[in-house]
Amino acid sequence: MSTVSVVGCETYELDSVRRAIRVALAPLGGMAAFVRPGMSVLLKPNLVSAADPERAVTTHPSVVQSVVELVQETGGVALIGDSPGSPAREVPRVYRKTGMSEVAERTGARLIPFEGVVWRQHRGSDYYLAQEPLEVDRVINLPKLKTHVFTLYTGAVKNLFGVIAGTRKRQAHCWAPGVGEFSQVLVDVLELVPPALTIMDGVLGQEGNGPGAGGTPRWYHCILASTDPVALDAVVTRAMGYRPDEVLHLRYAGVRGLGISDHRAVEVVGQPQALSFGPVVRPGARWYFRLPSWIGVPMKRLARLRPRLEASLCVGCGLCAEACPRGAITPARPARFDLDHCIGCMCCAEVCPEGAVRPHRNLVARLAGLDR
Repeated sequence: MSTVSVVGCETYELDSVRRAIRVALAPLGGMAAFVRPGMSVLLKPNLVSAADPERAVTTHPSVVQSVVELVQETGGVALIGDSPGSPAREVPRVYRKTGMSEVAERTGARLIPFEGVVWRQHRGSDYYLAQEPLEVDRVINLPKLKTHVFTLYTGAVKNLFGVIAGTRKRQAHCWAPGVGEFSQVLVDVLELVPPALTIMDGVLGQEGNGPGAGGTPRWYHCILASTDPVALDAVVTRAMGYRPDEVLHLRYAGVRGLGISDHRAVEVVGQPQALSFGPVVRPGARWYFRLPSWIGVPMKRLARLRPRLEASLCVGCGLCAEACPRGAITPARPARFDLDHCIGCMCCAEVCPEGAVRPHRNLVARLAGLDR
C-alpha cells in the first residue's frame, strides 16, 4: 500500500511552509530517508512559464526554498532545474519571474538549465530527455496542484514531462496528439525518470482552464508528500471531484504497475481533512477520447478543442508561436492562428504570459454536451 501524507498549510509564509513540509515528510522517514551526505539532488518544480508566484502557475518559491534547506540539512547538494515550455532563451527570465533566482541566492542552491540531451527509446518511441535529471543521485518532484484543459489535471506525474529537453516537447505532442496517446507519453516519462520523492505545492493552486495564466487561482491550503507520485495524484484528483480513472495518465500508470491509481488502496496519513476542497471548477470532461477509434476519430474532428485568442490581451510576445508543435501560429499583435493545422494540445495557452488564449469547443461539441 502506498502512503500519501497530507498537511494543512494556510499561507506561503516561509516558517509555515517549513513546518508543513517537515510534518508531511515525518511519516515517510523525513528527508534523511531519501538524501545522504554528498548526494546530488535535483529539485524539479513546475516552471511552465515566466509567471509571478501569485498567479498560481508555478511552484511557489517558499516551497522550493523549504525543500532546498532540508536537502542541505541532510548533507545533500541541492540543484534546482526545469525545462519550461517556452524557448531556451526564456529560461533565465522564467527563473527570475518565478522566484527561483532569489531562492538560489538565499540558499546557495545552484540553478541549472536543462542543456544536455540524452536519447532513450522506450516502448517503441524516441525520447530526448534532458541529461541533467539522469546524472544526479536523486530527483525530488515539486509539482503544483492545478487543473489542465487538455489532460484535466496536472500534478506529480504530469510535472515530469518537463524533463523532456526544451522544444523536443513539441515533437511528443505531434506524434501523440490525442489525450489518450499523450497520456501514454506522460507515463513513459514517469517510467524513464522516476522521482525518489514528490512534495506537492497545494497551498494556492488552480481550477478552471489551467495550467497557465488562463487558469483561476484557488486556495487548497495543503502540502502533500509521497514516494508514489501516481498515488498522490489519485488522492488529489479524487478530492477535486474527478471520477476514478477519469484522468487517463493515472489509469495507464496504474495498469503498468508504476504506482497506485486507485485512491481506495492508498493510505492517507496526517491531516486527511485538509483534502476537503469542496466544489472545484474543472475543465470539460473529454470522455469522447476513450471511444473506439471508428467512433472517436469523427468525434474528434467535430468536437475537438481549439484555442481562442482574446486579441485585446495579446502583447505580441510570440511565445505561443514558438511553443506550437505544428507551427500553426504566426507571431503578430495579435497572433494569428491557423486552426486547420491545430491539434488542440493547448501548449499556446500554457506558455501565454497574459492568459490571452482560452480553450474553445465548436457548436457541435456544445450541442452534444462535450463542453461540460
